[in-house]
Amino acid sequence: MLAAQDININAAATTLYQLSEDERIQQQCEAREDYLLREQDLADRIADREKTIAKQKRALTEKDQALAEKDQAIAEKDQSIASKDEEIAKLKALLASKNQ
Repeated sequence: MLAAQDININAAATTLYQLSEDERIQQQCEAREDYLLREQDLADRIADREKTIAKQKRALTEKDQALAEKDQAIAEKDQSIASKDEEIAKLKALLASKNQ
């Protein structure tokens, strides 16, 4: 009511309104900037974790490949042992027949 009656009070009220509006807008801008910074930080952390996961997957793949190669070597050695066992069995049979 006073602002409507006095030009100076009206001007002061208008200025106060504009200042408070500017503060509100500034707070909104700061809140948005804070939000964007948090989002960027989160995106950076996610990217770092994805890189770590990819690195771990590569390491697992390499270990799986090394394990497969070792399994193959073991299978070959098992086959060689089986072949030697057969040869030993034949030699034992031959020796037994000669001893009789």
